[in-house]
Amino acid sequence: MAKFNVVGLDDLQNSMLRQEQIATEAVPEMLKAGGAVMQKAQEDEITSTFKGDRSTGDLAKSIVVSKVKDKDSGKMVEVYPDGKDRHGVRNATKGFVLQYGRSNMPARPWFTAANTKAADDVNAEMRRVWEEKQDGR
Repeated sequence: MAKFNVVGLDDLQNSMLRQEQIATEAVPEMLKAGGAVMQKAQEDEITSTFKGDRSTGDLAKSIVVSKVKDKDSGKMVEVYPDGKDRHGVRNATKGFVLQYGRSNMPARPWFTAANTKAADDVNAEMRRVWEEKQDGR
């Protein structure tokens, strides 16, 4: 009868379990860090796009990062305008109308512009957090 002897498999298994543990700890921190970068980018885009006497700054101040949520066997955060402005108008509705326009107002895609500009910075920040966790800091 043949024998099968493996040396070092236990070390590989322990290493993989350690990676899983690091990922479990790092992913929420990575999402929060990336969300903070995106939040700042959206605030900056709103501030730079909508200047004038009618701008109150309520939309920019309303951008929030949600708690880490589980979705389809993964985790996520949402970055969006929350709450109402000083006139009782939902900031999410206001942001949507500004993004896509309406029949008497052209679209001014602040959301798309902010997300496109910040994508590399968000990924870099999440990678930085991951590497810190890998190094054990």
